[in-house]
Amino acid sequence: MKTLKKLLVCLLLCLGVFAFTGCGKKEVVVGILQTATHSALDDAKEGFIESLKAKGYEKAEFVVKNPEGDPTSMNQMATELVRKSDIVLGIGTPAALALQSARDSEQIDLVILFTAVTDPISIGLMDDATKPTDITGTNDMNPVADQVDLIIELVPSIKKLGILYKVDETNSLVQANLAKEQAAKKGIEVVVRTVSEVIEISAATTALIQNDGAEAIYLPTDNLIASNMPAVVAVSDEKGVPTICGEAGMIESGGTITYSINYKTLGLLTGEMAAKILSGIPCSEVPSTSVDASGIEVVINEEVIEKLGLTVPQSIKDKLNK
Repeated sequence: MKTLKKLLVCLLLCLGVFAFTGCGKKEVVVGILQTATHSALDDAKEGFIESLKAKGYEKAEFVVKNPEGDPTSMNQMATELVRKSDIVLGIGTPAALALQSARDSEQIDLVILFTAVTDPISIGLMDDATKPTDITGTNDMNPVADQVDLIIELVPSIKKLGILYKVDETNSLVQANLAKEQAAKKGIEVVVRTVSEVIEISAATTALIQNDGAEAIYLPTDNLIASNMPAVVAVSDEKGVPTICGEAGMIESGGTITYSINYKTLGLLTGEMAAKILSGIPCSEVPSTSVDASGIEVVINEEVIEKLGLTVPQSIKDKLNK
């Protein structure tokens, strides 16, 4: 009888350990650092959390921090997250870089995921997108050439394109250069203005139009600009100048037209990557990726189109119907 009791106790202990291990796998701490508040980054965060929960991590503790672009707060929050998380996500380039720096400074063995980062290689997050080590994620390189072509379709007479972005935003510089290349191919002159802070946006927009003669303004997926679209469109709408934006959320905030990645889809993809890594698949086997063509859409602001007195050509309407 004693032997039987011992066997039962051992069996129960084994089952307990098994159950704890199985459930514990799902009870992880997921740290999320979001660069700032604007719709694209919000959508990416929502998609990421939704995806992980759908993969069985509904019991995960999601610790979300948002420094609203402040570098000092960003670094402090990054350090807090890497210290207490099982995996971390950086939404936007500044957040991803802050997590990388904090992890390396703290010498913690931790996988970092990123999303809404345009070029992870040029900024030093990865050496090879197909061969990650301990950092991987999804990039939001938008179809810049197609976006420039879209504004030409909307304004066929355009001769000069303005570009506006934050001076130290590396992702924006990459997109601006791509836009300049495409505009040059189409015989369109480009004028560029950069800003350092919010209070400069209105004046820079005015200068692009009044001083530089921009007939349309290209706005990349720049965190500062995207978070402060009203400062741009208050000027551009008044002057009758359309804006071609890097992503759909900027259209919701008053932009004119875009050919955009769906950021929730981007977040969903990143969540699937996180689930793989948390399940035990090595980060090295989860290469960086992005949305495919089905995750890109034309978005127009009908109200602004009407205000500016523009007519949407059939070629663009056909893209809307796809």
